[in-house]
Amino acid sequence: MKTYIKTPILLLSTLLLTLPAQAQLKGLSKTAGISSKAAGQLSAKVSREVSYVTSNARAFAVGLSNSPTKHILNQRFQFQREYARAVALYQSLQAQPAVPPEKLRTQIQQTIINNTLRTSLLNNLDRGYFSGMTQDLEQYFNLTPKLPFFSTSANPSESFAIAARGYLTFHSHKPSWQLREMIKFGGMHTIKSELFNSMGNIPPQQAVLARNLNEEEAEQLFSLYGRADQLNDKIKKFIAKETHTQQEYEEVLVTLRQMNDLYEELLTFAKNSTSVRTTVEIYNNLLADMEKFVAEHHRAPIWQDPLERPLYHLFEPLVFNNQVNMFEEMIPIMTRLYELTEMYPAKRLTEKDTLKSIKEFKEKHGFLPRSVKTRDFFDIRHDEPMLFEAMSYWKLNSTDFARELNQLMFPQEEDLFPPFF
Repeated sequence: MKTYIKTPILLLSTLLLTLPAQAQLKGLSKTAGISSKAAGQLSAKVSREVSYVTSNARAFAVGLSNSPTKHILNQRFQFQREYARAVALYQSLQAQPAVPPEKLRTQIQQTIINNTLRTSLLNNLDRGYFSGMTQDLEQYFNLTPKLPFFSTSANPSESFAIAARGYLTFHSHKPSWQLREMIKFGGMHTIKSELFNSMGNIPPQQAVLARNLNEEEAEQLFSLYGRADQLNDKIKKFIAKETHTQQEYEEVLVTLRQMNDLYEELLTFAKNSTSVRTTVEIYNNLLADMEKFVAEHHRAPIWQDPLERPLYHLFEPLVFNNQVNMFEEMIPIMTRLYELTEMYPAKRLTEKDTLKSIKEFKEKHGFLPRSVKTRDFFDIRHDEPMLFEAMSYWKLNSTDFARELNQLMFPQEEDLFPPFF
């Protein structure tokens, strides 16, 4: 389903509509008898439109493009979400027998990514062995009875190192959850593969430059990767060995501390990178412009008004095609932007297409598009924010649509009784 105009096509069409007009102003003033004053006013108007196009082009080029640092932060937040869900599962297990087994089963299947741990938890659930389940979660995620351990730790690196080594001691060859995160190092292997596969024989530093990092950032990133490879090599050798000496136990503790410190350095680097800082700035500016607009007009911008068109063009791709910006710093900004689409829905789809798409959405997922107030940010289904906006718009503007939507929400049960019962 093509629910939005692709960014390059949208940008190209805007340029084609705007730039020729400016190029022809001089000739137009002569052939049409336009005064120099009127021509000047028209030139200023078109110049503003060209400025909007230039600004939008930058927003599209940076805001919608992926980069290694965005990838690092996207993966980091996925780990954070998994950890938060693990804490919720742990608390559900502590509430036994108040939580039904089937709810626990669903929580486990939706929470635990590690196949071995998920299988162990489900098997223990079938046996009713809840103490074993809580113990497995405590050890793998390093949890305390109520709150995540690291939030109150005075020395996170030391705590991580002791917990990671302890888990390896009792679970040979199986790193804990946080150690797996460290080993992945922000998706280092994936980032390297994508760079080399897409750039061919271009040197790594030049390949990174093409992915929205400057020369200094590229050098810093590969320096971090080099240090991470060395530490990872030591950790993987320790994991692979069947038995260890006391000296090896002490040495791996030092390595694990260094790995935690290096990973924190990687996250700080990513958050301060040009790509991430510029993207956050672009979205903050978009939010400020939208909040100012709706405060003045009490509606969303429309395509039909030339003065509103640049904001309309910018808003739709940045908000509804935002897959590359799923990191922590973006969450409050995107949440507010989604809220604006629900408070001031715009007409982007026809009534017929909206109803058809919503029916297909419910058929596929088993529920209607959800509001930003109720859906998990990392459980957003394809096109869900835009479909919720379209659903909100037509619900307000069409009684027929509202009736059809009500039938989708509350389907009438089939009459199974025979006639004249």
